[in-house]
Amino acid sequence: MDIIDIKQKPSVKEKIIDAAWKLFLEQGYKDTTVNQIIETSKTSRGAFYHHFHGKEEILFYIAYYFDADYVNWLSSIKPNLKALDKLLEFNLFVMKNLEDSPYRPLLATLYGMQVITTGKRHIMNPEREYYKIVSSIMKEGIENGEITSHLSYLELTEWYSIIERGLTYDWCLSQGRYSLVQYGQRMIKSFIYSISNKDL
Repeated sequence: MDIIDIKQKPSVKEKIIDAAWKLFLEQGYKDTTVNQIIETSKTSRGAFYHHFHGKEEILFYIAYYFDADYVNWLSSIKPNLKALDKLLEFNLFVMKNLEDSPYRPLLATLYGMQVITTGKRHIMNPEREYYKIVSSIMKEGIENGEITSHLSYLELTEWYSIIERGLTYDWCLSQGRYSLVQYGQRMIKSFIYSISNKDL
């Protein structure tokens, strides 16, 4: 997915993000400087700090890059798909998207930086489209009787996201030694079984 619509002139913020991610991939996050990002994006120091506090904030924007794909996924699924089937399909899409992403080399750095940051943890931002999609599916499942649980749809959303975040973090730590898709599907199937209405 291209983060910039080629039909429109990219904004200054988009230029900075694109330049930074390009440099992160080419020479690594640690070895990329703010000056290099400014030079590559052909912007100014004032413009950079108007939009970002530092290069780590640009790295965190990868989470929102994935969110755009999740929104597209939601608009493409079958309208009559049951909530729990949606949940399983969403997990498949999320895990495959991460595993096949051109930004895969940056994921370990992203997760590591989010652990130590004293600023906003963008991965866990409840306003992200990721969380909105999961919570809407959970709410739908409860309302139509597919899900039976003493937990609210927001609590179930948190449980689901903990599973995916935890697995992704472990996958990054192990340097992708196993299939994120296969492990993700196994874990989410077990989770779905635990909350599904067995009487249906």
